[in-house]
Amino acid sequence: MADMADLHTDEYHEPPEVVVSAPGIITLMGEYADLCDGYVLTGALDRHVSISISRRKDNSLRFFAADTGERKRTTIPNLKYRREDRWANYMKGVLYEIYRRNYEFKGLNITVSGNIPQKVGLKSSTALCVATALAVKKLLGLEIADNQLIQAIYFAETSFLQSKARLVDIMSMLYAKAGNLMLFDLHTLAYSHVFFRPGNASLYITNSNIPPFPIREDIVYREEETLGGFETLKDQQQGMFRELSDQDIKTLTSSLPEERKRFCLHVLEESKRVLESVRALEQQDYHAFGRTMNRSQESLRDKFEVSCPEIDWLTKRAVELPGCCGSKMIGEGFGGCTITMLEENSLVHYKERLGDYEHIFGFHPECFEFYPSSGTGT
Repeated sequence: MADMADLHTDEYHEPPEVVVSAPGIITLMGEYADLCDGYVLTGALDRHVSISISRRKDNSLRFFAADTGERKRTTIPNLKYRREDRWANYMKGVLYEIYRRNYEFKGLNITVSGNIPQKVGLKSSTALCVATALAVKKLLGLEIADNQLIQAIYFAETSFLQSKARLVDIMSMLYAKAGNLMLFDLHTLAYSHVFFRPGNASLYITNSNIPPFPIREDIVYREEETLGGFETLKDQQQGMFRELSDQDIKTLTSSLPEERKRFCLHVLEESKRVLESVRALEQQDYHAFGRTMNRSQESLRDKFEVSCPEIDWLTKRAVELPGCCGSKMIGEGFGGCTITMLEENSLVHYKERLGDYEHIFGFHPECFEFYPSSGTGT
């Protein structure tokens, strides 16, 4: 990315007072584990959204997207969602949530730039909200507690923008440590850092570059059916569903209609896979970790049914390679990215497979190494 101070100065003829960046986030395991208050494993990317900001003397709010050269503007009294403002709505939502919590401010000049691939499950929009919130907090010296800041970011996405957001993504952006993944208990939101030292293997994210298409209704359907299944079963179960043994999961869900059964099985088994994958990482057994990745992908494809032919091809061809520990989809599904663990000497052969993918499907894949980065801190 270009230097944010230079971009801001060129646009507003004054240097920024604050520059803040927030990383993208991946969910390695447990994408839908919130449906059973289960566990999720996340990691921060070394790709970021950056915000530079300076104060104005009036009530005008100016937004400049340096990557596209687009500009938007509004005023503090008119902090409302407008469809045509697109990317600026995320920053407006954060400003609205901070303002309505009685933290007053005047006009602002804001520049945004980023290198997180968008709409592929790497949480670029949440990163934009987090970077905006931290920049405003730092600029104005706001005495706002972390939990209040997290709530402001969360409601900016879910209430102001009417889009889906996860507290664990926000928390991962704030609290990630370089060289560590993060294990979350979704019942309590307690988290711990999981040291990641891959030895002679590395993780690679591959963006399938499948053109984005509306999937929200399909996702909502699966979520509602899963919750409906758990509601049906709750009188038969003492304690939390996530604590069931493998056999108890199969026994309990056997009475459900077939589709609900598959959805519930995936969610419950995936939550258990998160803990299994963490144990493998703690023992530095990356082949065991890869096997949990493979089982996760099989379940996402066959039980939760959110994979697609392109993702199936990428993961299947990856695991055929000697030196590939495992490969799976990341994100909500129906496209997006895969994550693959490869030994060093397998990378060149994997990239040859990506050439085959482009020839077969017509989409140019982008591959980059993932190593857990640090969060923004507060």
